[in-house]
Amino acid sequence: MTYFNKTKGRGAALATTILGAAMAVSAQAETADIVAQSAQIVEQGYAGLYEAPPASGPAAVEGKNIWYISCGQAFVLCAQQAEGFTEAAEHLGWTVSVQDGKATPSIASDIIRQAVAAKVDGIAISAFDCPGIKSALLQAKADGVPVVSVQSIDCSADVFGSEEPLFTASVNMLGSTDARDFYYRFGELRAHYVIAKSGGTGKIVSIAETSQQVQQSNHQGFMDTIAKCEGCEVAESKFNFGQVPSPATQIWQSALLQNPDAVAVEYGIDALMELGLQTAVRQTGRRDLIVGGGEGFPNNFEQIRSGTQTFSIGLPFKWFGWAVADTMNRVQAGEAPEDIPSQGTGFMFVDAEHNLPASGEMLEPNVDFRSAYLSIWNG
Repeated sequence: MTYFNKTKGRGAALATTILGAAMAVSAQAETADIVAQSAQIVEQGYAGLYEAPPASGPAAVEGKNIWYISCGQAFVLCAQQAEGFTEAAEHLGWTVSVQDGKATPSIASDIIRQAVAAKVDGIAISAFDCPGIKSALLQAKADGVPVVSVQSIDCSADVFGSEEPLFTASVNMLGSTDARDFYYRFGELRAHYVIAKSGGTGKIVSIAETSQQVQQSNHQGFMDTIAKCEGCEVAESKFNFGQVPSPATQIWQSALLQNPDAVAVEYGIDALMELGLQTAVRQTGRRDLIVGGGEGFPNNFEQIRSGTQTFSIGLPFKWFGWAVADTMNRVQAGEAPEDIPSQGTGFMFVDAEHNLPASGEMLEPNVDFRSAYLSIWNG
């Protein structure tokens, strides 16, 4: 009896050992698979992960008076989008007034009301979610003034209670009119870069903004993808935009001090480097950290050159502006919002060895989106 019990015990222990070894081998295989997959995606990202603009659509509906509400002209990404929209509008034969929303919903709401009073033909708006400007959107809708949004979330989204949609149309990028989907993919790509360059091993400090829905989706895309990496560990450092630059800088410094074994620091907002994160990274004294990064601004490209930042995933901000213009033109031509096609866009990976533009310059996608739109608008 004792013998068989002992044998059974040893057999159980052996089975456990074999199972543990098998699980370890499986984990190593899974890690190898995700590292290989990530490396392939990074190589594709160096070449540009772009989808083309529409191939057909209505000719330019000329003579329109359109107001464009920028998310904040003090911010490079907002100013670049506004510049792209203005470029496109010239080709469409529109009169355009660029208004500065200053990243403040109450200001954007006042501008919408002024535009409605001025009897404009349309309003384009960037990066203001519906709830914060709801009353002004209701007024625009009542007066029949179409409002086209980009990088914004409508009141019909589940996170806002699935209420009535108030944007006339939202720009479709990469097959979705929900800005959260674009930013989720953005987060996925940062995770793939970190996995590829770390070999799928080590701790990552992830800087996560918590106040904006698109940034929450951005972070979730990163977290869902990094979870596939068995050898990766994440230490989250959460903040909100109202804490920038202080106490956000101290939050980031603490995260880096508490995780001295980290191999990478990742964030989805390149502008943070100029707003305290660069200081936190430098104070570690580490030159071996993978640091990045997404949006792609000239200052960040300089930090890549100097070695403070490792990578950035550049976004084609001017293309976004042209995409808004094409969407607005389709609305002016009477195209049903649900029939408006994807405007394409996408991402490009930038690091010290790949795609760095000239000093002081923005990254230009390797897709001639301007010619694609002009071929449509010129009929």
